[in-house]
Amino acid sequence: MGRRRARARGVGGFGALICVLLALLCAVWIAHDLMAARRPMDVWWLWAGEPVRAAGSAVWATTLVDPVLGLACLLAAVAVLRRSPAAPCALAAVALATLLFRAPQLGSLTTDTLSGLEPGLKEWALVTSGVGLVASVLLLIAASAGRGGADRRPGRLRFVPATLAALLLGTSGLALAAWQVYWLRELGRAPYWDSVIGDAGAFRSLLQPPENWYLLSLALLALVAAAGLAGRRASARPLGMLAAALLLAHGLAALAAGQHAGLLGRFHALATRSQLDTVTVAFAAVAGLVALLALARAGGGNGPQGPADGPGRPDYAPPPPSDLPPGW
Repeated sequence: MGRRRARARGVGGFGALICVLLALLCAVWIAHDLMAARRPMDVWWLWAGEPVRAAGSAVWATTLVDPVLGLACLLAAVAVLRRSPAAPCALAAVALATLLFRAPQLGSLTTDTLSGLEPGLKEWALVTSGVGLVASVLLLIAASAGRGGADRRPGRLRFVPATLAALLLGTSGLALAAWQVYWLRELGRAPYWDSVIGDAGAFRSLLQPPENWYLLSLALLALVAAAGLAGRRASARPLGMLAAALLLAHGLAALAAGQHAGLLGRFHALATRSQLDTVTVAFAAVAGLVALLALARAGGGNGPQGPADGPGRPDYAPPPPSDLPPGW
């Protein structure tokens, strides 16, 4: 038992190092964009989806996913170092998000359509995506080992916050998925599939996943988290908080872009499709914020469930008898 716990702690420490590495990669690419921007605010408008030009011949590299994912990696590393019962689940959540948002670049960055870039820039972006995929697999292994050697498991989440977060995340995920069904019927199967796996004509940033791939991944994360939270499983809390943060960032960025373009001021004059799209992103922002606040207060209401290898075992044993038997 002691060896298994020590091994799990060692693997958890390795997972924390991987999270720090992923966060560092995000920070390096964000710093690259800040140096390439004419003004720091240009990076925000880039993340919001605005067509912003970089200074000189520089090329953008990051998207809105990078700051959120980098912060999530740091928080997961802190959870591991504090030996939190939720640390393995936090590692798994970061691994799933990294896998979804880094996988498409391995295909888009290997095409010959991206020309005129700084020497070695595309190669470094490709390395970043490859490191992200390898790190995702290692984090899943670390999460599995951490759960097997945990001293205790967190109790079930409180009913009201967990149910509220499940409803909000599930509704947001279904709304995003419904838009994907709409675009599938509107564009047709082949053009829609091209928009999912990547379209060089829509290129904005080196680490940018295709737009519909990003939205499908966001819907998947929200729905998976909602399914776990509906059962009040504490293991779904880190993924729920990550999905809520991504929804909040996505909604705020889209609303900021709409306000910058003057669309919100003439909402009543927009086409029905544009109005529904605006309502969807506004709901995503509100749902993400409320779900994030709810999950922050949804800690186990029934206390810890005991050691992971034996339900019902006490957290401590009674002391040995003070008097030794005769003739000991």
